[in-house]
Amino acid sequence: MDMWKTYTHCSRSEDLDAVRMDAHRLSSSVGAVNPPADSIPPTSNESSGNELPSRLSVDPAAMAAACAVHVGQVAQGTGHPSVAQEMFQMVIINFPQPPYRYYVAQAKQGLERLQAANRVTFRGHSM
Repeated sequence: MDMWKTYTHCSRSEDLDAVRMDAHRLSSSVGAVNPPADSIPPTSNESSGNELPSRLSVDPAAMAAACAVHVGQVAQGTGHPSVAQEMFQMVIINFPQPPYRYYVAQAKQGLERLQAANRVTFRGHSM
């Protein structure tokens, strides 16, 4: 899977079903991306006969978290609160590490907006 292409599609699209699939693809691929066991290149100028492994220059987990937040926002904006809640909770649960605090904070804000909208809806329909 081309993670960058998936992430770019996710960040630019408003098609809820498509970006939701992108978010799940990116999240599931985060565990599949492993750093190479030997990340130190040979010290000599001689070729070892093997090509160096390709490396990612971006953080796949950050891409997955950003995509999931975007999907939550799209879902919230298009009247799909259950999908929004699913995406925001996915970020909070799957990306608790310090480098992803920004995305967790965005997800928590999204959940707060969902809860506030739910309270307003509930008040409007109470007896």
